[in-house]
Amino acid sequence: MIIKESPVDNKLQYDRAIAFSQLGDKLFNELAERIATRHQYRLLFEHTLKTELFQQIRVAVAGYISACLNSPIILSETEMLNRLLEARNTLPNYTGTGLLMPKREHVLAFNVFQKSVADAFYQLGANDIIDSVDLPVNLRMVYGQTNAEKLRLPFTSSKCHSDVWAGVPSDATVVVLPLFGDIDNITIEAGEMPREMELGAMGVMSDFDEGKDIPMVVSYTEAKLQHGTMYFNDARGLHQTVRRKTEGLRISVDFRFRRKFNEAYRAMVVPSIAGVEEDMSVPYENWLKVGKETLIVFDETVEQMKQRQKSKVSEPLYTRGYRLVNMFD
Repeated sequence: MIIKESPVDNKLQYDRAIAFSQLGDKLFNELAERIATRHQYRLLFEHTLKTELFQQIRVAVAGYISACLNSPIILSETEMLNRLLEARNTLPNYTGTGLLMPKREHVLAFNVFQKSVADAFYQLGANDIIDSVDLPVNLRMVYGQTNAEKLRLPFTSSKCHSDVWAGVPSDATVVVLPLFGDIDNITIEAGEMPREMELGAMGVMSDFDEGKDIPMVVSYTEAKLQHGTMYFNDARGLHQTVRRKTEGLRISVDFRFRRKFNEAYRAMVVPSIAGVEEDMSVPYENWLKVGKETLIVFDETVEQMKQRQKSKVSEPLYTRGYRLVNMFD
């Protein structure tokens, strides 16, 4: 027997979906009021960093990438980009999901990088309402030229998606900070799905393709990536990587955080049974201590990663497998 939904049921579902969307907007707007230097779109706002903070992050990232390239010195931007282009298919800790994963050999350089991002984030003005943040932050390298196999990965960023579909909490805010490279031609396009579809779309999928019928009805066409600007995207938003050239690459930092005082909003979404990745967040106060009071340590070596890759183990979307070590008694 087929049970048809009544118009009353449909109306209740619609009202609940709109209530979810409106509450999400209220919470997101509160963040924007604290942080944004520009808030042009409903689910996206920007913060342009102070020059010295941005430069501090760039130097730290250059040090980390140079360590991954086995350079005894911090490379210049031009030399670093050239060597990354040459090593595109041979850099063992670069994954198909675009992540440059830290290994044992890179621990000190990565801690400097992690601390530089936390120092900048702390100065944004919303510390009292930040609940938890991803640890570690992610360093993404997106090449203009990539092979068809990687573009077919279930969770490739080239597919239009919400990060919730990969297991990110629906109340999270996604942060992206472009650092180096061709951000005009290897970029990110973002927008909105219909308001009434947001609540129903807040679930884990086995492939971003499962959400291909969810349309982007508003496109943030004027939200162009700029070096030195942090982009804050509500998890309800849709986005994807766009490659307009096959040459070059883009290097950026990304991470997610959750805010306090949103219990009613969290309760509106049915918890996912299992995401693609485990929850990467830690309490905000612990996140701020890394590189100051604790060290984040990765035990796997580059050689061990090479051996694991030979066994065709699926590549993670985010870095995991670390431990925190107290620096002082």
